[in-house]
Amino acid sequence: MILSGIATKEISMIKVIARSIIKENYLPEALHLYQLLVQETVKEQGCFSYELFQELDNPNNLTEIEEWEDLEALKRHTETSHFITLVQQLSQFEKELPVLLYKKLF
Repeated sequence: MILSGIATKEISMIKVIARSIIKENYLPEALHLYQLLVQETVKEQGCFSYELFQELDNPNNLTEIEEWEDLEALKRHTETSHFITLVQQLSQFEKELPVLLYKKLF
């Protein structure tokens, strides 16, 4: 998991940018699963924002932009049953999934 080895108590206000490139002909299925993931995740404590965006020139390129209170909230999110289940289901439709974590400086 991307959070392993990071001291969760030391960093507050986390932005996550997760790109997802969906395999050809699987966009409707992937969007359905992402919709379920967003609906459940925005209810979580520590989640300030959890949104899915679609690239204008290539609809199979999706980007999740998430904002979390701190790394602990993000870690809790990655341990929820809906996250684990839906990410596992999404993996069959994705070609790649780079995830970047950012902390606020100013």
